[in-house]
Amino acid sequence: MKNAALIFVLASIFSTFNVAQAEDVDPAVLKNVYDSTRNISGLITYCVDKGFLKSDSTVNAKKMVAYAAGMPGGLDTRDGDKNEAYGREGKGKGPDGKYESVESAAPQGVAAWCKGADEGVREGLKSVGL
Repeated sequence: MKNAALIFVLASIFSTFNVAQAEDVDPAVLKNVYDSTRNISGLITYCVDKGFLKSDSTVNAKKMVAYAAGMPGGLDTRDGDKNEAYGREGKGKGPDGKYESVESAAPQGVAAWCKGADEGVREGLKSVGL
C-alpha cells in the first residue's frame, strides 16, 4: 500500500465517521470502514512489534476502531478479526481490495510507511475530537 492510498483510506474513514453521525449510510460502506479500521489497527500493531512505532500508537488505533464500532446503523463486524489478523501479519488492503505485504508495497520503506500511518490515525482522531 502506497502512502497516498493509505492517506486516502484514512481520510475516507474519518469523513465517513462524520457522515455516519449525521445520517443513514449504506451498510456496505459502514462495513468497509469498520473492516479498514481493524486492518489498520493490525498494521499499527505490526509496526509496533517491528520497533518502528511506540506502544501508544496501538492505543490510538484502538480508539479509531472503537469509534468506528460505535457508528449507528447495525454495523457488520463479522470480518473484523480476520482483517486485523492480516494487518498483524503486515498485510494491508489495497485500493483493489486485495491484501498485499506492506514490506513489498511501501516504496518509501516500512519504517516511513508506519510513521505515515501513525500520523494519519492521530490526525484522524483529532478531526473527530478524540
